[in-house]
Amino acid sequence: MTVGQIINIDGQVSAVELSEQSGKVSVSNSELEQATGWSLKPEGLCRDQVCVPVLNVTALSKDDQVDLSEFARLVQQNIVIDAQRKVVALGEQAQIRGTEMATLEAPDFTLPDIHGRQVSFSDYNRRKRLLLAWSSW
Repeated sequence: MTVGQIINIDGQVSAVELSEQSGKVSVSNSELEQATGWSLKPEGLCRDQVCVPVLNVTALSKDDQVDLSEFARLVQQNIVIDAQRKVVALGEQAQIRGTEMATLEAPDFTLPDIHGRQVSFSDYNRRKRLLLAWSSW
């Protein structure tokens, strides 16, 4: 096991003990709950009053270690795992993002402008906005 990080959708970073075995990255059930709010219980993966049934518990958990890829698949949450850097980033649940996309409203975000000032997309409400994105890859 090695110390790594889980970054959840709110940007909260949690230091956790990550285990990598056969290309699968896992974390203990207690650390999963601390980092994400989800925990494995007899009724399934639960967070607050919501529980997702787990039909194949052995694919998800072994020796109190929860496979993070299988966890993300079951709760329909986007995930990026960088095993080399020991970082796991969790994104929005697909259902939530799908609902937002159906409305054709862009989510609010904040980025620095060319002068370093923080500017939010919502700062320009009631105006026409053109959003351009570029990447070097």
